[in-house]
Amino acid sequence: MTPQSEFLYLIAKTAEENCGLGCEISLKELPKEGGIYAELGEGFITTQYYDKRTIRTLPVLFLCRNADQQRCLEQLGTICNYFQALKEYPQGERFRWLDTTIAKDVSKIGRDEDGTYHYSCILNSEIYF
Repeated sequence: MTPQSEFLYLIAKTAEENCGLGCEISLKELPKEGGIYAELGEGFITTQYYDKRTIRTLPVLFLCRNADQQRCLEQLGTICNYFQALKEYPQGERFRWLDTTIAKDVSKIGRDEDGTYHYSCILNSEIYF
């Protein structure tokens, strides 16, 4: 497992355990029946050391689909607020989680013909490995 895939799993698991979402976060696709999905965006190196270790910024896109617009706002808002306020991050076996900030706050990105809402947010996390 790469540090990136371990990180994605850990951020999803941490949100599920601490944000009271009432559902699991899918790492495969956004469930048709509604729910939350997370994926890594295009990361970049912010610092490289002589031993070739790096601090990388990894964006994580969270998508939410639900017939209840308020539920989308609440679930993604809770995730953003939790990680923004967290002082000590859980650590992986292959990386060190340094910080997370909100890159794009919760916003509506669309609506299906049946009235189901789609919302998103992006968190930028710094990890060291």
